[in-house]
Amino acid sequence: MIPCLCLLILLSPKSGAAKDTWIEVRSPNFTVISNAGEKEARKVADQFEQFREVFHTTIPKLRVDLGKPLIIFAVKNEDSLKLLLPAYWETKGRAHPAGLYAPGEDRHFVALRTDVETQNPYQIVYHEYTHAILSLNFRSLPVWLGEGLAEFYANSAIHDKDVQIGKIAPYHLQVLQNERLIPIDALLEADAQSPYYNEQNHTSMFYAESWAIVHYLLMDPEARKRQLLTTFVSTWDASGNQVEAAQKTFGDLKKFSLAMEAYVRQQSFYVGTVKTEIRGDPKSYTSRVLPPAELDADRALFYIHTQRPKEALAALNEALQEDPNLPLAHEAQGLLAYSQGEFLVAEGAFNRAIALNTTSYFPYYFAAEAQLRHGLPSEPEAPQLIAWLERTIQMNPQFAPAYAALSTIYSVNPATREKAIVVGRKAIELEPGNLSFAIGFGYVLVNEGKTADATVLAARIRDVTKSPVDQENLQQLQHAIANRESFDRQAAAMAQQTKQPNGTTVVVTGENDAQVLGNKNAPGPPTAPKPTGAAAPASESPHEGSEYAAEGTVAAVDCGNGPGRITLVVGKSLIKFRFSDLAALQLILPASHESDTPPACSAWKGRRVRLYFYRTKDKEVMGDLDSIQFF
Repeated sequence: MIPCLCLLILLSPKSGAAKDTWIEVRSPNFTVISNAGEKEARKVADQFEQFREVFHTTIPKLRVDLGKPLIIFAVKNEDSLKLLLPAYWETKGRAHPAGLYAPGEDRHFVALRTDVETQNPYQIVYHEYTHAILSLNFRSLPVWLGEGLAEFYANSAIHDKDVQIGKIAPYHLQVLQNERLIPIDALLEADAQSPYYNEQNHTSMFYAESWAIVHYLLMDPEARKRQLLTTFVSTWDASGNQVEAAQKTFGDLKKFSLAMEAYVRQQSFYVGTVKTEIRGDPKSYTSRVLPPAELDADRALFYIHTQRPKEALAALNEALQEDPNLPLAHEAQGLLAYSQGEFLVAEGAFNRAIALNTTSYFPYYFAAEAQLRHGLPSEPEAPQLIAWLERTIQMNPQFAPAYAALSTIYSVNPATREKAIVVGRKAIELEPGNLSFAIGFGYVLVNEGKTADATVLAARIRDVTKSPVDQENLQQLQHAIANRESFDRQAAAMAQQTKQPNGTTVVVTGENDAQVLGNKNAPGPPTAPKPTGAAAPASESPHEGSEYAAEGTVAAVDCGNGPGRITLVVGKSLIKFRFSDLAALQLILPASHESDTPPACSAWKGRRVRLYFYRTKDKEVMGDLDSIQFF
């Protein structure tokens, strides 16, 4: 519940944020929005440019272009930060941050105070920014290594012309020198569910010890000479076994553990200095006074990314009142609706931003994504979605989500499935740490019949999955692979027995809904008939042309005495189908249950099914059902 006082402040057209003069400073890689004055805004932009350059200098092969904007709200005091991050002041006793990092699919946001005088007040911001850089370069890293690198770089000291790396973190050193270290083998095998990583009494040591090992690997002269970090990463990447990789890299782990205990208890540590002169003169960064409407639109976007929809709506309304024709305001309006599942409203807002000649690529991308959330595009609709996504890529060739969405749509049409594979791989190349792209690409491979490649990809994803959501999505991909393999075996067997017309049936399934449609009559391998099994009598289909298949979980069903409907969950989408007569539907059971009675219509909800259907011009539904296969 938002306190009334806070809400009144936000809804007032003359809020605290609007009273100040807000400056926008743009450096080569960052945008700073600040009410602390132009000098402070330039200083913050320059600090982030320097921090980015540290990665570019210390690890030259590391990609450092996020592929999307990083927008920094650099505010002058606690009251200004409170307006942006009200959640931290709503609960009594909650710590008030000096800064916050909020990643997003379209943008990354940072909010920080410029009046904090403590040493390295933005440590948590630099920590999360380091994670963002790492996710551009690795599908996954061992938890200890990812957190150790983030802590190592986040503790850097930024000066005018250089950055000191490897500086001692006093809070880590105190923990390390006063408590027992986590056994090396336990530290190496810790994952996102490990108590060492999650339980409060273990977390401090986990981060401290991870930082210490990375400090040793990057700063100790002998470790650098032997290239231990590079050796460990390459060995682990090849085997997937951290303990084995550590043994090959560090030798006997007991001796390595003793060496680390001695390392953390020494009195002096190496510190490195990285010259940062590539970025150019901060005085060359462009600046301007930000118009109130743009400021409010930017605030709305920030609130959306920090999951504060009420504040987002208040800021959005102010932006539209101040400038009804501001493309950024309509973009924010679309993104707010999109985040709340109101995809028709989102489509209208994004289309309005496009009509107003937006210079941003986001409305093009999200206009396509919002339409995809309704289900798969029809043949007349697909060219527009493709044009929007290609426009997005033209405006920002590094924006991975557009490649992933385009791969989805290309996968619909057998004629463009090779393109789907090319752009799907590009999405993974740009963001290897985004497992949803990898899982989505798995469905593209399934649609193309490349189940062997999909199986290899699924195995690699399995080795790095951490979150329950990724694990569930991976299980669905594995299920789709198994179904396609089974289907292909049946197709091959039937092709040897009877002559079948050329064609292919593609299973509709997956994280990305439009990867799921195929034309049964398109050129391809012989088509197998539907699997056999106990079924109700079916009448001859009155439809002509292509038949398709969709696989997912039944979310709702309207049995009816005559016409009925089924809603199927496919990835993130709800797709609707209709049938004219329940008695005319063919109900297919697994071969092992051939003798069973098909389930009653009222019992279909929650069942995993494959629906065979014919496309319809009715936009309310995906198609007319012919038969249902139960798993």
